[in-house]
Amino acid sequence: MKKSVLIIKGHSKTEVELTNDRKIIQLYIDFFCSNAGGAFDLDNEILIYEEPDIETLNKLDILNSFDYLVVLLIGHGANKDGIQIFQLQENLFVQPGQLQFQCTKQLHILETCRNVIDFELDIKRINRLIPKYRYGGVIKRPLTREESQLKFNQAIDDSNTGTTYLFAANIGERAYGYLFLQLLIKNSIYIHEYFREEIVNVGYIFDQTKKQVVELTKGNQNPTRNGDVNFPFVITII
Repeated sequence: MKKSVLIIKGHSKTEVELTNDRKIIQLYIDFFCSNAGGAFDLDNEILIYEEPDIETLNKLDILNSFDYLVVLLIGHGANKDGIQIFQLQENLFVQPGQLQFQCTKQLHILETCRNVIDFELDIKRINRLIPKYRYGGVIKRPLTREESQLKFNQAIDDSNTGTTYLFAANIGERAYGYLFLQLLIKNSIYIHEYFREEIVNVGYIFDQTKKQVVELTKGNQNPTRNGDVNFPFVITII
């Protein structure tokens, strides 16, 4: 199984925003490298670029041959003439669709069009959470990293081909303070710890997250999904 997570941070307008962007990136690194997120290998399966240029992105064509790819975009964006745009650098904009590769199974998560916030985030790292091992009055052995990775890879093999996009907001809306990305992970960790003997797909995680975002923003931010392929996203603890 050849899989990878590609994280691209776009232009950060302030030092505080840069700090918060990096905290969100670390949150997702922790998740994807954990048993919950598929046990990706940090050194070989996680790629991180901050404000890359076009030449750098063009060199990523090796990802075309992979079996599964997650693309996470964090930064400013907008919608122009019905087309999403993403600010890579201060004076460099691209369409996220240009970052789609030829591999047959792809999940794209976009946190764009967000309001600028002027405070630092308090991000709870995944490795600080206390796992719960009790199930039905019996203490069961939690999955090892190798077992979690095997279950995740098998679920990828069994999933349909295609590309799914998760947008933090709908067309014409702003995304508020990384809310979508933070709740996506919060819900995933809850499922990892409290659901049992399941592989939970990204559609379920997205639906739960969307409900919370809409409620918390009083309907001003409505996450949207484009594509119906339900890739695995969370492996439960046992």
